[in-house]
Amino acid sequence: MNKRGAELSMNVIIIAILVLLVLVVLGYFFLGGSTKLFSGITQFASDNIEVAQNDCSTKCQIAQNFDTDLQKRNSAYCRKKVNYDKNEDNIADEVHRCYSNVIGIDCPGVSNLCLNEPIEPLEK
Repeated sequence: MNKRGAELSMNVIIIAILVLLVLVVLGYFFLGGSTKLFSGITQFASDNIEVAQNDCSTKCQIAQNFDTDLQKRNSAYCRKKVNYDKNEDNIADEVHRCYSNVIGIDCPGVSNLCLNEPIEPLEK
């Protein structure tokens, strides 16, 4: 009997199963499974303060154009979080808001409406 044909089809089946498993893992990774991985990595990196100040300044201008206090309280200016490295070890230690003393973007008519603490410890 010729066994080569049977061996070839068994090898093809095994390779096809392995390829399907790799595709499923890659699909999971690219369709959201990597979100926790990347958020865990970036959580402890500190943000650039100058970039955060520019962003907060823009968010302030937008928030000042809102009509109601509720809209201002829920604005991106009040919700923006900036990871800050206070001891310069390249690992973020605190979370600052736009209206904290480190970021220092005062937004008249909006800052006083924000409910969150300006500085929070970073949960590690």
